[in-house]
Amino acid sequence: MILERRDWLLWAISSVVWRMPGRGSIKMAGFSHTEAGSGLDMLAATEETTRRDMRAKYFRHALDELKHARLFKKRALALAPQEMSRAQAMLEDSNFIREHGINASESLFSRLGELEFLAFVWIAEQRGAQQFDVYTDLMKDDPDSCAMFAEIAGDERFHIAYSRAELDRYTEAGQAKEVKEAVGRVKRRRFLEAWLRFSVVLGDFMSKLWLGILYILVLGPSSIFARLTEKQPKGFVMPVIPDGDILERAQFQG
Repeated sequence: MILERRDWLLWAISSVVWRMPGRGSIKMAGFSHTEAGSGLDMLAATEETTRRDMRAKYFRHALDELKHARLFKKRALALAPQEMSRAQAMLEDSNFIREHGINASESLFSRLGELEFLAFVWIAEQRGAQQFDVYTDLMKDDPDSCAMFAEIAGDERFHIAYSRAELDRYTEAGQAKEVKEAVGRVKRRRFLEAWLRFSVVLGDFMSKLWLGILYILVLGPSSIFARLTEKQPKGFVMPVIPDGDILERAQFQG
């Protein structure tokens, strides 16, 4: 596999993430939800499109995405380090898709329209195939995961081909400007969404880092200093009364 220049960053980050203990199963569970959400979007497009020639393509695409969701779920459970893992909890969370913005109340097709929806499919599927190619290369020591990623990447290439062909038809029909603008809007939106996700992760990391530094530099030394400078109480000290029956306690007080 020959990586494009921008793919080297993806490869470098992924090579670290996938080696973290238990991280593989969590990533697989997340992918399962993402693919399930994409399947719902494609089913909605099948119902909402006014083009009869696109319904079969959207429906086949939906079946592929739902198949991918099942494959990822199966692999996530196989890789889970324990019976009730975080990955399994994610898979059993029926609200995960909506809470993480994977699927909204209004379908993606309704929000974007046919042309921009096809531009979104073309760009998103290119990125998906690119990612799965990298994951296939990284997981050569896991034949089952490697075969799964290779199968999914093959389906992604079909999705890329049909969406690009449809965009080319719009261009040939005299809508080249509209196609270019739709692709540009999708790219800008995806960049903004990626930046927001990165900001959340960075914010979480920095808050934990500063709390750790605060504890090490302030709270830790303060606690040690307080113990070292603690003075023993002087003057009358209440005696400790031993446990026992009432007679023994009375004798002690007397």
